[in-house]
Amino acid sequence: MVKRAAPVLLLLAALAPAVFGGALAMLFVAMIVAVIAAGELYRLVRAPDLLPAATVGLAAVVALLVVGYERAARAPESFPFIVAVALFLSFVVMLLRRNRSQVTRAVAATMIPVVCVGLPSAYVVAMRSARGGYTLAWVFVLIALAAQAGASGVTWLVRRRALTPRARRTWEHLGGALVGAMIAAIAAVAGASPPFTWARALILAALVAPTVTAGDLAWEMVTDDVVRAEPGVKRQHAVVLSRVGGALLSAPVFFYVFRALVS
Repeated sequence: MVKRAAPVLLLLAALAPAVFGGALAMLFVAMIVAVIAAGELYRLVRAPDLLPAATVGLAAVVALLVVGYERAARAPESFPFIVAVALFLSFVVMLLRRNRSQVTRAVAATMIPVVCVGLPSAYVVAMRSARGGYTLAWVFVLIALAAQAGASGVTWLVRRRALTPRARRTWEHLGGALVGAMIAAIAAVAGASPPFTWARALILAALVAPTVTAGDLAWEMVTDDVVRAEPGVKRQHAVVLSRVGGALLSAPVFFYVFRALVS
C-alpha cells in the first residue's frame, strides 16, 4: 500500500501547481504526464514485428494539449481534425517503411495512445483554460483522485482481510471509487457552490467513479495481455499510466456532463 501511495503523493505534488498556477502551468504538467504515459504505452506494445509510429503519436498528443489550451471550451471542435491528421500521417509513415507487414496493427498501436491518453488529457487542459476553469479543474482533480484513492484503499483492505487470494477485484474497486468520489463531491459542494450544487456534484461523482474504475482495469488488462503474448520478454512496468490512466479517461465524461448540467 505504501509503495502505491508514493506515486500518488508525487502526482499530487505535480498537480498542485498545475491547478493553482494557471492554464499555462496545467498545460506544461499535462504535457509531461501525457507524453510519459503515452511513451510507456508505446513501449508496452512495441515488438519486433510491430513498430508503431511513436513520433507521430507523441506529436499528436502535444498538438491536442496545445489546442486544448488555446481554444479552451471550444477545443473539442478541433480534436477530431487532429486525430484524423495523426491517422493520415501514421499511414504515410507505414508506406515509407521498407517492411510493411502488420500495417493495420501498427497504425492501431499508434492511435491508441493518442485517443486514450492524449485526447482525455486535452480535456483537462481545456477545462482549466475555460472561463471559471480554476473551479472546474480543482473539482475534477479532487473527484478523480479521490475515486482512485478510494478504489485502491478499499481493494487493499478487502484483500488484506481475505483468507485466500482473490483474482477478481472489480466490485471492490468500483465500491471504493464511489465512496471516494462521493466524499469529494461533498467537499466540492462545500467549496465550489455555485456552480456545483448537490445534484450536479453527486451526478458527476456517480459517473466519474465507474469511468475511473473501468479505465484502471482496462489498462491492467492491456498490460497483462501484452505480457502473456510474449512470456519470455521482460517489459518495463508502466508506472505513470497505471496511476493516471483511469483518471484521464474520466476527463471527457466530467467535461460533457458538467456542460449538460449547466446548460
